[in-house]
Amino acid sequence: MKTDRLENFIKTNREEFDQLEPSTKVWENISAATGKTKVIRLNAHLIRVAAVIVVVVVTSVLLFNTGILAPGSYAGNSSDPEMRELIEAETFYAQQVNGKLKEIRKCYYTFPELKEEIETDLIELEEMYNILKVDLKENVSKKAVIEAMIENNRFRLKLVDQVLEQINC
Repeated sequence: MKTDRLENFIKTNREEFDQLEPSTKVWENISAATGKTKVIRLNAHLIRVAAVIVVVVVTSVLLFNTGILAPGSYAGNSSDPEMRELIEAETFYAQQVNGKLKEIRKCYYTFPELKEEIETDLIELEEMYNILKVDLKENVSKKAVIEAMIENNRFRLKLVDQVLEQINC
């Protein structure tokens, strides 16, 4: 390999560059600083672990008290055909909407105004859906509520389909 002139100059004049050395006090400070070991307090780790445990326990208690984790509350175990139909519809529409939303989100860079409009509309539909879930738990006209929930899912899918057709991203 060919060396350049600067490198040759440095090699030939190295002694002149090394004429200044730090004082012994500087070296003492460096050696004292490197000799110290970092002490990790066990208390900090225990506090973090305890915080995680508290969050998990509180969340579990809240979910159990609201009936979400209560035994037999899982609608998949329900013998009610309408509830099974709702669960299947929820699963189907959620997969469809999420897949199409991924495609739409890829276009947010190209169409930045699209993000706020779509997200706002989907949040409104989600809020309506949550209200319907509450109504379903209260057994308010169960069949009508289930139909409204499925219709809400259809509307979400229709919304993302229309957006995909319009943007052609």
